[in-house]
Amino acid sequence: MKKTQYIAVMGIMLALASALQFLESLIPLPLPLGVKAGLSSIVVMAVLAKFGFASALTIAVLKSCFVFATRSATAFFMSVSGGVLSVVVMGAVFAIQRRKENGTGILLMSALGGVSHNLGQLAAASVLMGSALTMSYLPVLVISGIISGIFTGFIFKLILPFLYKNKDG
Repeated sequence: MKKTQYIAVMGIMLALASALQFLESLIPLPLPLGVKAGLSSIVVMAVLAKFGFASALTIAVLKSCFVFATRSATAFFMSVSGGVLSVVVMGAVFAIQRRKENGTGILLMSALGGVSHNLGQLAAASVLMGSALTMSYLPVLVISGIISGIFTGFIFKLILPFLYKNKDG
């Protein structure tokens, strides 16, 4: 893939991830505070699978910059903390699973990504609030991370075959 094509595709992926993240914030769901489906992680996983770790990390960080521009510095800190940790964990799981002949650990990768995203945000909240009391919310965020990770992983698993249709890019 040419560099200009790559930049264009990354721009589209960033726009899609940012749009999904923003639209998700507009949908009022009867869920505990901070619990979301994490639809933009589908885009991050697609970038990870198609273009690799560095590209996925770039999308996660730039998506957090969009959060900064549309919300606040606090929201940026929470987003980048969760996003970076999530990409690191998903990248490691993806690399391990890719080496296995029978490994289809997409749901595991996604679930661990969801949990690690929540853990990163919880750590950021603890720093921002200057208190470890935020860790009392850990069980809720671990369970919701697993559930949302499996949900987004299932969607990603459905689109994965389409990522490899075009062998040129």
